Amino acid sequence: MSQNERQYNITDADLLQHGETVATVIVEDIEDFTNFDATFQEEYPTSIQNAIGAVKAIKTDMVVIDEMAEKTTAVNKALTDCNRSFRNIKYFVEKAFPDNRAIQNQFGFNDIAKYRTDATGMIVFMGDFITIVSKYESELTQQGCNTALLDELPALRDNLQTAKVAQEIFKKERGLITQKRVEKLNELYRLLSPVSEVASIIYSDDKARLARYSFPRPKSTGKAQEEETN
Repeated sequence: MSQNERQYNITDADLLQHGETVATVIVEDIEDFTNFDATFQEEYPTSIQNAIGAVKAIKTDMVVIDEMAEKTTAVNKALTDCNRSFRNIKYFVEKAFPDNRAIQNQFGFNDIAKYRTDATGMIVFMGDFITIVSKYESELTQQGCNTALLDELPALRDNLQTAKVAQEIFKKERGLITQKRVEKLNELYRLLSPVSEVASIIYSDDKARLARYSFPRPKSTGKAQEEETN
């Protein structure tokens, strides 16, 4: 069984809600369970509550997806800033060296298309761009280029690198977060499963009480209904 495989065939939300219900109502019925199976001690409801708390302490995948989107947005913004800066400086390069394709290509005119949407490649490109801009700074400023436009280049490169590193770290963490949450959900299920089984025996003639402990019906057949994307 995969570490991310759920052992139950209902949604995570339904499992948690069922756990909340059972943890509440079993308190008044615990003696019935204990009389049938001595392993059901008074602390059993607390164990269920603790298991629910352990699940809730871990981010849902919906939250993780939102955080991943935030990281991606930061990368895209930093990438856009780098592209904008290149386009602005390109104007002054063409003014300073209108007929010198060799120098224009030193500034990356022949390479920029490959990196406009590639954050990792753009980080390297910006390092080279900063070097060549420094070399020809006087020629660019003579053509009216504001020095602030040139001075901001290292910060733009660093912002992109920081955002990209944060995105990559979070990508790796996401799998671990999901795995840990599924593990805790399975632990909760393993606590609730014997409750349902015993209830089906001791309350076989009491439909109202039996309904308290019966798992919700799955919305469809097959494997667990995952409301969260792994």
